Amino acid sequence: MNRIEDNIQILILFIMFILSKLMGTKINHFKNGSIMKAYYYLLHLLLFIFFLTATLMADVPVQDDTVKVLAISQLPTIDGIGDDNCWQNCNWQAIDQVWIPYGGSMDSADFHGRYKIVWSPAANLLYFLVEIVDDVFVDGYKYDRNPAVGGGYPDYDIVEVFIDPDKSGGLHVFDGTGSTGQQWGTNAENAFSYHIAANAAPEGQVTHDKVVCDIAGQSWSNYYIANYADHFPEFALRRSASRFIWEFSLQVYNDTYQPGNPSASRVVLKVGDVMGLSIAYCDNDDLNEQPKQRDNFIGSVWVPAAAYNDHWMNADYFGTIRLTGEPTKVDQKSSISPTNFQIYPNPSDDC
Repeated sequence: MNRIEDNIQILILFIMFILSKLMGTKINHFKNGSIMKAYYYLLHLLLFIFFLTATLMADVPVQDDTVKVLAISQLPTIDGIGDDNCWQNCNWQAIDQVWIPYGGSMDSADFHGRYKIVWSPAANLLYFLVEIVDDVFVDGYKYDRNPAVGGGYPDYDIVEVFIDPDKSGGLHVFDGTGSTGQQWGTNAENAFSYHIAANAAPEGQVTHDKVVCDIAGQSWSNYYIANYADHFPEFALRRSASRFIWEFSLQVYNDTYQPGNPSASRVVLKVGDVMGLSIAYCDNDDLNEQPKQRDNFIGSVWVPAAAYNDHWMNADYFGTIRLTGEPTKVDQKSSISPTNFQIYPNPSDDC
């Protein structure tokens, strides 16, 4: 259940509580007209607040507080189409929280984002389907290990995956010591910030090439830009006008990760695993500007103003996912609509 559903449920319970108090009040208490009028206005105010909230929030998408990630037995074909069976039984999660500028809004023609996620016990992989609508797609990033040359990846149109496999939170920039460790972290692999950059193929075609960047090192005096492309064994980006489908798989590593021996820290995914996860998008709307500069940063979870751009260095506000089993027949989509249910006999004898 997401936060809006929680709030509406609480409001409904509050209204039911008030109604129960009203109905339980002895009739002689209502002989005073002013008391009756006060109750009358209070009831209508509560109903007005309820319907206003429901109306305003009905169409607002938000990522679930805990995203239930379904297991799959049939793997998707990573082609940037997203029509595989595994995607049909899981819900879209919104990428709609404007982090930069904080609390801003964006026209849906300029940007609209959402994603789905599943996992495979057999392949030991997470699978992502990310749909982005972006009216101006700025690509062309060229990887370089040197931060002075290759450090500008957030200023292009890229998808970001933030993952904290044990949901421990905390800093994850450097393998730092002393004051650097206190300010930027003592274990850069405490969580991962994957910045996926790819050049879009021509209309209707697909590309499988990408680089996946993040900061690595011990301090600002000796850091470099790492390329974690091999953490994503399958990748596809397909363009259709202003609609971009990013489809990819991800290997998950724990906080003991070492670039020279990654397999030693590979996480064996299992039902019940709880992880920190957020998806974000960097948006640049100027193809011709030099140097490039990001215009918007949009994420899948709410963050406070003080943490508007903290995901890359601190995992405290990552969203939450939980790996679950395969959907049962009851869980899968049904052709039965609630409007098809009827009470027999009709009308019911109890009505």
